Amino acid sequence: MNFLNSLKPVILLLATLGSSHDKIPVKLLGRWSVGVPYHTPGPIGINAEQEKFIRGLYLVYIDDHLQVCGKEISAQPISTKSLTKNEFLQSYGFLPQVIGMKSSPVTDLKLNLSNGMNACGEYQDPGAHLLIDPGGHVVMEVSNDYFPLKRNKV
Repeated sequence: MNFLNSLKPVILLLATLGSSHDKIPVKLLGRWSVGVPYHTPGPIGINAEQEKFIRGLYLVYIDDHLQVCGKEISAQPISTKSLTKNEFLQSYGFLPQVIGMKSSPVTDLKLNLSNGMNACGEYQDPGAHLLIDPGGHVVMEVSNDYFPLKRNKV
């Protein structure tokens, strides 16, 4: 009986780990439009037609979902990491200032890493990978192209 009692905390811990449900950061909630991409070094994985399509999108972040391309998709799991200026340079091959980031650390946020989103057909899901500076500047990465996001007033 003592053995079973000693397992209860482990079972409870495992149950809570499986049911963890992260939410999208509050500062991202709402409707966003896509701006003109920044000029960055390195190869870009989209063409002019795809860029035009992406620039015409609106993204809506709601608690633990993203609405894009007329579909609502789960943001789960949500992954974030904080990057110093040097870590950003090592990860992306350019300084964060190139994409309008005014200060560090930059939050690197990825939604639904399972690659199962595919809400926009042939396009890598816009809005699933974001870079955010402490001042609230938000940039979306799609196939090595970096688009600023602008919050829409409701």
